[in-house]
Amino acid sequence: MSKSEFTGHPDAKRPKGNPLAWINLILLSIIVIACNYIGCNEYGRKDLTEEQRYTISERTINVLSSERVQKRETPIRIIFAFKRSTPNYSRMYSLLEEYIRYGKGKIQVECFDPMRQPNRAREIAQIYGVDFNQNLCVIDARKDHTISLKTFEEDKSDRKHVRIRPGATFIKYETLPDETKRAVALMMDEVVCSAITEAVEGDMRHMYVVEGKGGVSRDDQELLESIGQITNSLNIQLSWVNIAEVEMLPANAEGLLIVSPQTDFTDDEMRVVREFWERDGRNALFVALDPNNTKLPRLYRFLREQGIRPNADRVLLRDRKRAYYDISAVFPKGLNCTRSFWNGSTHVEGQSMSLTLEHGDENMAAIRKLTAYPLLMTTAEYYGETRNDLEPSFTPQEDREGPLCLEAAVTRGNTRDPNNLSTLVVLGNIEMLSKENARTEQRDYMRTLWAWMSHRPEYSGKSANQDLTMKIDLNRHSRNAVEYLTLIFMPLFALLVAFAIWNVRRH
Repeated sequence: MSKSEFTGHPDAKRPKGNPLAWINLILLSIIVIACNYIGCNEYGRKDLTEEQRYTISERTINVLSSERVQKRETPIRIIFAFKRSTPNYSRMYSLLEEYIRYGKGKIQVECFDPMRQPNRAREIAQIYGVDFNQNLCVIDARKDHTISLKTFEEDKSDRKHVRIRPGATFIKYETLPDETKRAVALMMDEVVCSAITEAVEGDMRHMYVVEGKGGVSRDDQELLESIGQITNSLNIQLSWVNIAEVEMLPANAEGLLIVSPQTDFTDDEMRVVREFWERDGRNALFVALDPNNTKLPRLYRFLREQGIRPNADRVLLRDRKRAYYDISAVFPKGLNCTRSFWNGSTHVEGQSMSLTLEHGDENMAAIRKLTAYPLLMTTAEYYGETRNDLEPSFTPQEDREGPLCLEAAVTRGNTRDPNNLSTLVVLGNIEMLSKENARTEQRDYMRTLWAWMSHRPEYSGKSANQDLTMKIDLNRHSRNAVEYLTLIFMPLFALLVAFAIWNVRRH
């Protein structure tokens, strides 16, 4: 029998095709293609670190999502010229990837090593006029990134849209007792975000600090540095003004800062302040009061007219035989720009004065369109002590019962017309402006308020975690508990264990 005639064993059954298997195979192919398509077009990223070390700040996200960035015709160019051997290089590179993602096509990032790519380094040096003897980061917000910056020509308008930051500013150092320095924080996100703000806007905004009233002076470098860090991040330049020598503030003044005045204002000086406050347009007034000096009748009268009454008291904790100035406070609901801080808590160091929000004439306040907002409130266990006794105690007939307001704001004008809205912020504690006592959330809150006062609420928000070392933030109660534990209980426990071992071995 030939092979062509063979039909197989008569008992063998020919297998039949299963249509369900083909359907499953087709569906599996569709799912694989769909997953690949979605994965190519929809990018997701999750920071799994406990401290969120690879996540940019809320403020940076707001800046990148603002109209000033998203409505640009040309993207912002970030040139990250760092050596690959630089510590924390991978973390900085990951943060730059976040800039690209939230920039939505309006942020371009170029990373290169000047030592490994000398040709590219020479091209960048010719455009921006820099030397790569150190790590550099260039932020270019010009319309044409290929044109060299004008160095010798008189017209340098394009230079104000370029910011160059050395790599040394990306790291914050701490001086140890042996005078050596240790890196404690990565400041890259704050530095780059501030540089983008400056490059996009170009010209700096101007706010003036009142001098000659016995409070802050040009020699107070620590306080000025703390305030300057906040204002510089918002592209605000601080200048000094002696209002006793001027009839009105300059036309470019967008804000006036009165910090810890020790002597009262004269009638002519208050006339300058009132003229600025009632001027058409967007005007901001910031007042930080010293609780140790309450003899400022003219300034206090002006604040009461706007709806904020400073109280001549000290905010203290109840059931204490001595003054206790570590205050537990809460950011209440109020201004929309501070939404991310609502119901958040903080600890305020130093002496504080309480503020009362009230209008002497409600009808007049309605005519002037004055609206008051509490910004920082104490918890209920604090009260306002009106006497300067060495052993204070709460007296309902004399003292003010908590919760108390430590910071407040007032707006004058229609809130729906932000271009003609004057803003006033009063702070009853000057330690929140110091470099040592101000906490991270307090600096972020101040930056948010000043962004709102300068009509740029999109620059508000919390900062990212920048610590390079483990940091435990304790209040005074926790610090006392740790001291008792380490200085008393642990040595006592070790002594008891040693005594028990000695007693066992003796017998």
